[in-house]
Amino acid sequence: MQLLLPAGEESWWPMVTSEHEGFEQHLQKVLPDKPKPSEKVSQQVLGAVLQELAIAAPDGRLRNELLRRVGPGDGSKYSAATLSKALAALEKAHLITKRAVYSGPGAGGRPPERYLLGSNLWAMVGVHISISQNQQHTVTCTIRDLSAQLIQSRNMRLTEDTESAQIALQIGDFVKQMIGQWQAGRTEARILGVGIEVPGHVHRGLVMEAPHSGWQHAAPLAIDIGEALDHELSVVLDNDVNLIALREMYRRDRRSRPQDGAVVAVFDEGVGAGLVVGGRVYRGHRGGAGEPGHNPVFVDAGEPRLPRAAAVESATAGGYPTFADPCNCKKLSHIDCYAIPQRIAGELGYPLAEFARLAGEPAYDGVNLTPAGRAFWTAGSALGHGIVSLIHAQNPGWLLLLLPRALADVELGTEWYKQTAAAMYRQAIETVVDEEAFSSAASDARRGAPRLEVRSTAGDPDGGPEKAARNAAIRVLDDFIAHALKQDECIPEQPDDLIPSVPAGLDERQLAKERQLALTKELREILKYHDPEQLLGSDPLADQYFTEEHALLRLVMDQTLNKKAVQDLWHEAFRPSRLLGDQGKLSEFTRELETLQRRWISGRIAPVGR
Repeated sequence: MQLLLPAGEESWWPMVTSEHEGFEQHLQKVLPDKPKPSEKVSQQVLGAVLQELAIAAPDGRLRNELLRRVGPGDGSKYSAATLSKALAALEKAHLITKRAVYSGPGAGGRPPERYLLGSNLWAMVGVHISISQNQQHTVTCTIRDLSAQLIQSRNMRLTEDTESAQIALQIGDFVKQMIGQWQAGRTEARILGVGIEVPGHVHRGLVMEAPHSGWQHAAPLAIDIGEALDHELSVVLDNDVNLIALREMYRRDRRSRPQDGAVVAVFDEGVGAGLVVGGRVYRGHRGGAGEPGHNPVFVDAGEPRLPRAAAVESATAGGYPTFADPCNCKKLSHIDCYAIPQRIAGELGYPLAEFARLAGEPAYDGVNLTPAGRAFWTAGSALGHGIVSLIHAQNPGWLLLLLPRALADVELGTEWYKQTAAAMYRQAIETVVDEEAFSSAASDARRGAPRLEVRSTAGDPDGGPEKAARNAAIRVLDDFIAHALKQDECIPEQPDDLIPSVPAGLDERQLAKERQLALTKELREILKYHDPEQLLGSDPLADQYFTEEHALLRLVMDQTLNKKAVQDLWHEAFRPSRLLGDQGKLSEFTRELETLQRRWISGRIAPVGR
């Protein structure tokens, strides 16, 4: 079947999302334009080699190890000739480095070769944005080589401006300055991309919800940072705990662990989770997967209430949130209302700064729970219920629980009357998991161990702002590899048998009309979703918009589609719409149109046979 492309667009065939355009440019420079038969290699082979070297970084792999490990993912392995082509192409592009391994005196034959990820001509940027309630935001920016080894790191305190666009401008200028210093005098030095780590709900470059940030809904942070950089770089944004889960997938024991796992992290002001499904971080439909802190939970806060009633009332009035106060998202009875250090300290009438001391208090006074013991037990029970819900929904083959040091570094199994309040927190988690988990769910998550795997967020070798920025840089590498493997959201070229079937007997003019009708139908659905005032509730208005003007259709069928063009058109057609005043929603709307445009041009929007 011949695809009917809009006039003048036969040579324009966008197959990548806007976030990955920089990756596609990098990839096309690796693949020869007109390869000889001895040079021809698919991008999937390149991606498979890079993935294996990323798992082995920074030590690398011997050539024979790559032959045993690298394959298309179906259990088979690539041939030596195919692997040689991929290694040659990647080495020529300086994405990998080859070194001979010295075998010692007297060793005969050709020395074995070890391949390492990266070179001194490639780097990636990782940015951690520290957001804390009632505190000034700070930024940690690191430049790392492709094996994630640190090259340079700097911190910057942001101004008190809470507008995401202004914050993006500051971050963009900061990153651009650091890139310029690294590239100084080296014209061949290249940046693979920029990764941004931020706490909250994010989706394809948009901060959908970050309660501590004060940013608007769907703030286009990655887009704004990309524009501030003024570079043709891919900028990817991700949630902090998703990035911790991603880091776990690049541990050297990845091949020996189940491909489905989870990370649950407890921070001072919230609980998050990162889910790994089929060896990839699962983010859900709009990036909202893995938010156990906002699950409702109903636990008995314990009676009698704390004996320091007057102190608690005074502390609450002074701003210390307790178990009874709403979550940061303004809703009640969420796990975040109980399980986090800020709430435990507040329930006991103290500020967060006193949490470590409170965690070390005795859990029992004689045979009775102390106020601290009761509060920590309640908080741990809430988290335990959240973990049970998660393991029932996902059935992970491993689960890592990251806790603040005061909760992680405790001795369990001591006599009950010697236990600390922090030990009660941990015991409550395990008790709820034991009592509430169904079938083998708990054993699977524990990998057969008697307790969940726990690490301290402070003691974690990959913890802290600098290492959080490292995780963001790893997301850049992971996205580039996924793009090469064609496992991302970009649209691969479609073989003829996958192009939608069309009614038989249509000539080219009829087919073009049918395709346009199918496109119009999908456009209406997108427009209705982004129509908060229900401006399209009137059929005459919709008919005028689509039938008489065809303006939005022309935008989608034309390669000039961008946010400004959509904004101008929206202003002409629907002046009162709030879409004009919400840059985040406008950016999301434009992205959906761009996705639709790619499907249109690739022939994936076609009338279905009747």
